[in-house]
Amino acid sequence: MKPSVSSLYQAVELNQDIPPLLLGERCNPNGSKAFREALLAEDWDGCLKIALDQEARGAQVLDLCVAYAGRDEAADMQQLTRLFAGSCKAPLMFDSTSPETLEQVLPLYPGRAIINSINLEDGGAHLGRICRLAKKYGAAVVALTIDQQGMALTCERKVAVAKEIYALAVDKHGLRPQDMLFDLLTFTVGSGDETMRTAAMETLQAIRQVKQELPGVGFTLGVSNISFGLRPAARKVLNSVFLHKAIAAGLNTAIVDAAKVLPYAAISEEDRKVCLDLLFNRDPDALMAFIDHFETAVETVEAEGGRGILAEEALRQKVLKGDKEGLEDLLTTLRGRWRPLDIINDLLVAAMREVGELFGRGELLLPFVLQSAEVMKKSVTLLAPYMEKADDEAKTSILLATVSGDVHDIGKNLVDIILSNNGFKVHDIGIKVPAEEIISKARELQVDVIGLSGLLVKSALLMKDNLTQFQAAGLTQPILLGGAALTPKFVAQDCVPNYQQPVVYCADAFAGLKSIRAFEEGKLAATTWEQRAIAANRPGPQQEVLERSWSVPEVPFLGCQQVTDIDAEKLFAYLNEAALFRGRWGYRRGKMSKEEYAVLHRDTILPLFARLKSQVLEEDWLQPQVSYGYFDCYSMENQLVVQSESGEKRFIFPRQQSSPGLCIADYYRTAEEEGDKVGFFVVTIGAQLSKITQQLYADNLYHDYLMIHGLGVELTDALAQYWHEQMRIEMRIQQPQQGEMTAHVAQGYQGSRYGFGYPACPDLDAHLPLFELLQPEKIGVSLTESYEMVPEMSTSAIIAHHPQAKYFSV
Repeated sequence: MKPSVSSLYQAVELNQDIPPLLLGERCNPNGSKAFREALLAEDWDGCLKIALDQEARGAQVLDLCVAYAGRDEAADMQQLTRLFAGSCKAPLMFDSTSPETLEQVLPLYPGRAIINSINLEDGGAHLGRICRLAKKYGAAVVALTIDQQGMALTCERKVAVAKEIYALAVDKHGLRPQDMLFDLLTFTVGSGDETMRTAAMETLQAIRQVKQELPGVGFTLGVSNISFGLRPAARKVLNSVFLHKAIAAGLNTAIVDAAKVLPYAAISEEDRKVCLDLLFNRDPDALMAFIDHFETAVETVEAEGGRGILAEEALRQKVLKGDKEGLEDLLTTLRGRWRPLDIINDLLVAAMREVGELFGRGELLLPFVLQSAEVMKKSVTLLAPYMEKADDEAKTSILLATVSGDVHDIGKNLVDIILSNNGFKVHDIGIKVPAEEIISKARELQVDVIGLSGLLVKSALLMKDNLTQFQAAGLTQPILLGGAALTPKFVAQDCVPNYQQPVVYCADAFAGLKSIRAFEEGKLAATTWEQRAIAANRPGPQQEVLERSWSVPEVPFLGCQQVTDIDAEKLFAYLNEAALFRGRWGYRRGKMSKEEYAVLHRDTILPLFARLKSQVLEEDWLQPQVSYGYFDCYSMENQLVVQSESGEKRFIFPRQQSSPGLCIADYYRTAEEEGDKVGFFVVTIGAQLSKITQQLYADNLYHDYLMIHGLGVELTDALAQYWHEQMRIEMRIQQPQQGEMTAHVAQGYQGSRYGFGYPACPDLDAHLPLFELLQPEKIGVSLTESYEMVPEMSTSAIIAHHPQAKYFSV
């Protein structure tokens, strides 16, 4: 039987008919920055993507290394072994010198693996244990020619160490010669170190000699070591020429990034010559000749399908695709012929502008826009050390703030991401910013435009008041307004008249970007609104007639209680997936066909959701808790009077000014009708998840920031939905219908809940009497000076049990 290794899905021969067998090298935190970042973030799906990308580019075996300072190597290796085993067709090579780690992962792997590696650095102390494991589990073994004197540099020492390892592994521990893959080591010829001028020659000669003296063994090499320190485009050619010569010498497997190897026939005669001169030390000036040759060559990088494209086009594609893999090498290539600042202004900003145009046409979804922004941000970070001090005065500058009393920052942060990664200078001065501070900062920073954000109805009203203060203070900057409670009509009719400069409604971050560009072109104009009806001819509101003889349910207790032992996993059964996927995450169908969106849903959205759900639960990011209660009450016009041991509390609700003229107080009995009850709750999923999203934003991980923040907001709503159900059960009003927990399509139950701060009851001042009734401080929820709840991912509600109660806006 031919020597082979295997995965769950296929067997792969070690000796290919057309050598070498390619061993993918990118799943290694010490060699791949992308893999290191994914590993440190415990982004297991990200690690898997790197593995699958290598398979797609031709890797036949995947080298898996997780040893990194501060990490638990055994735990990480077990995690990824299970994941890779079920998802990768290519067999695995476990890159670890720890017998303890190998003992734990080899039994998990449903195939024949390779162990990388054994050596004699410790005199052979570990070699015996690893060889016994290899024999027990049928694994092949990579053997490095290292002994207690160090790494073997000359052919003579490489052969001697190989023979010594062979005697122990084969003759003593019973491995077969075909189970052995000798890595005879190679070192860079690009460093200028005189002792390394013959490094390639020593390795090639050692392969020939060991093959002759130890029949049946195989060989492998970390091919890219030969070119370490040289420019990326030059390395690719040198690696490919060296690999060709090593195969001729007897190499049958190679540890290499398959995407960075060229066919020998595709390399020009001129390129081959300078490589061979360097590898075989044919000329004392071979290294400088090699460097000069590739310094002046027109450099291309390999795109999908193997075709060469200009590095400039490759960078554009990376931005459009949100692909950070290999970005550092690509930018190093570009720095050879572009100033770093020109790369940013002429290449990156142009690509991000294209991203914005694609988003505007509905051809690119928000999650992918944020991945593009991550590429932009990382590129700027990588280029920064090479830039002269930039003159920022020429950049349009924007001051961003969430208005006083509003703790929500997701909208503001998205604007910051889009604007800053399109080349504008953004000053983000935070959340809960009073008008006086905005005025002061606008003057101090001399910004060109001011952008204000706010989520709640009260925030919209505060923006209107702020504009009056800005006018009185003499500000002259245009103002951009955004937030969920804003409408173009409100901005045009209530805000624009209060300020003499343009006041512009921005529906989203890209509307903000469009406005900034209009400002630069001198075309920014205030939002206008065409009145669509004549008020005098509009009929007055007709109030809906509500049933007044409904039966009031019994409540289990009067007063408040706290519940702190809620199973976090339960919340996912109440999660509104449509609102999460399409609303919070931005995975809307847009211009996609049903079939295309189904593929996106299956291959992107659901795996992402499954990964985050697992992470949220396994790492205990949720601490769901509730403070709730039931109280006697009666209604009086637009008020609900609630009776408690500490006295009466009054809640005042607005009434619709158009038909059917509803008000929440209408759903409760009057004092004359007697005997009604009201329920309230405050729920929170705790502060941990908010802290995690803040760190992701600080780390420029915009995609994960949006995904996890959106998941947290919807889980908060899921907790509210779950607890509303518990209260209906306690009151013995209509039980939840089958499918209620997941559908959210039809209400399917009696009564309704109304969140404070939202359209039917927008006044957050109502939190003062609510907190006096429920004492949610006991579950860690407090109020800001403007009556918003902290932690951010908390919500409150009043519960109406009236059979006709429904959600409505004022």
